[in-house]
Amino acid sequence: MIDALFDLLGTFYQSGDLLQAEWIARSILQAIPDDIVSLQFLGLVYYRTRRREQAMQAFRAADAATGDTPARVDHRLQASAQCLQAASGHGSTLASAWYELGLILFRLRRYPQAIRALRAALSARPGCGKAERAIARIASFAQSGSAAPRQAAGVSKRPGEC
Repeated sequence: MIDALFDLLGTFYQSGDLLQAEWIARSILQAIPDDIVSLQFLGLVYYRTRRREQAMQAFRAADAATGDTPARVDHRLQASAQCLQAASGHGSTLASAWYELGLILFRLRRYPQAIRALRAALSARPGCGKAERAIARIASFAQSGSAAPRQAAGVSKRPGEC
């Protein structure tokens, strides 16, 4: 069931139907309130639809859900782990969305989150050279602590493809 929902989310996102993609992400969040993947993609949709403050809230909520707090062993964590596996598994329809999310998080100087998103893109579509190059560039920015120029990781104003 989770796999089908994330495939549907990916299909809507790729076709540019951001309203339906948002609806799917919200539906998953209703069922699994702490799902990091749905929060991230909801943030991506908000960002793409120029709702920057809502996007930042979703990204912060995803960060908080990831947190460094001791792991609770309950059904929500198991469900959230299933969501991550479904959304980033080999062949996932969300590969391009993960790539784009990584670039947006890079622009927002959220380097660890950007690298995680780009790794998920690679997991979904192994051999994606753009994601590999972006990870290397972002890692160098994160280590140097320098500001992130817009083009430094291959970031453009148009959505990317992985």
